[in-house]
Amino acid sequence: MDTAKDERPAQPRMRRVKRDQVRKRLLASAARVFEERGFAGTTLELVAESAGFSKGAVYSNFAGKDELFFELMADRIDERILATTEAVVSVASSSERAEVAGEALRKRGAEDPEWQMLFIEFWLRCMRNPDLKDRFREKRIAMRERIAAQFETVIRESGIESSIPSNELAIIMLALSNGLGIEGMADPDAVPPKLLGTILRKLILDSESD
Repeated sequence: MDTAKDERPAQPRMRRVKRDQVRKRLLASAARVFEERGFAGTTLELVAESAGFSKGAVYSNFAGKDELFFELMADRIDERILATTEAVVSVASSSERAEVAGEALRKRGAEDPEWQMLFIEFWLRCMRNPDLKDRFREKRIAMRERIAAQFETVIRESGIESSIPSNELAIIMLALSNGLGIEGMADPDAVPPKLLGTILRKLILDSESD
C-alpha cells in the first residue's frame, strides 16, 4: 500500500510529460507539412498522419488549424528571441549589440525561408477575417512586449540612453525584418547580410546623441 501511495503523485506528472511530448511531435509535424503544402494545402489529417497520430490527437491539443498555426508561430518567436538573446550576451561592446542582434535575427530567417512565405499567407488570412485579425493582433502585442523587454535589457546593460521607446524599437525591428525578408526572397543579392543589424545600431546610437 505504501508503494501505491508513493506512485500516485508521479502518475499525473507522467501524463503531463506524455501530453507535452505529443504536443511537440504535432508541432514539429505541422511545421513540416505547412512548409511543404502551405497553409491552405495543409489539413489536420495530414499533420496527424505525419506525426503518427490520429486526427483526434490533434483536436485534443489544438482547437483547429488556425490555433495550431498560432502555436507554431509562438514557437518560432521563442526561437528567434532566444537566438538574439544568446548572440547579444556574447558581445561585450555596447555599440555592437544591436548589430549582432539584427544579424542573429536575419540568420534565423535565412535558415528558414519557407516560414516567411507561410507567415505572409497566414497574415493575409487573418487580415481578411475579423475574428482571426483580433487574435493575431493580441499575439503580436504580446510578442512586441517581449521584444521590447529584450531591448530594454540590452540598452540598460549597455549604458545607452535611447530616445526611441523600446516598444517603438520592437515595431521597427519587426517591420525591417519582415520587409527585408520579403525583398531577400525576391532578390537575395539586393539585401546585404548585415543591413538589419547596421540599421538597428544606427537607430539606437544616433537616438542616444539627440
